[in-house]
Amino acid sequence: MRDPLGFDRGRGGSDVLSNESRGQLSLTMVEAAVATLFILAVAASFSLTPTAPVGTETALDQRATDAAALVADVPADGPGTFLGAACASPGDFDARAARLHEVATAGLPTGAFVSLRTDVGTVGTQPPETARVGTASVAVPRCTATLEVWYP
Repeated sequence: MRDPLGFDRGRGGSDVLSNESRGQLSLTMVEAAVATLFILAVAASFSLTPTAPVGTETALDQRATDAAALVADVPADGPGTFLGAACASPGDFDARAARLHEVATAGLPTGAFVSLRTDVGTVGTQPPETARVGTASVAVPRCTATLEVWYP
């Protein structure tokens, strides 16, 4: 005989649930499902990590040339270019370094880094020895800048 909660009291009055009302999942199955989800999450994180675009050093050199042209063409508040005004002194370079870096990275794809070197200062992250690097130089009045575009 069953009571309203589904307990079978017909066998000596023991409080045992009948087999029809049991809905248990094996602990081993739960562990296997969690492990599978964990492995899939790790695999997805590796597959979604951005990588450097397939290309040669020529493509990186072209990106560096384009970025250097952008930096050289930014007009200054007064006469000349923004890069020329930044190269007037180390203090002027420091004051304009963030804007120079912003302009240099404007056209680059995600995952690319840039380093801009002049006689009065450097802005950006220097490439490590193992990085693929594209290099370009640009000259404006009072300044020559070398720009490096690189992928880790």
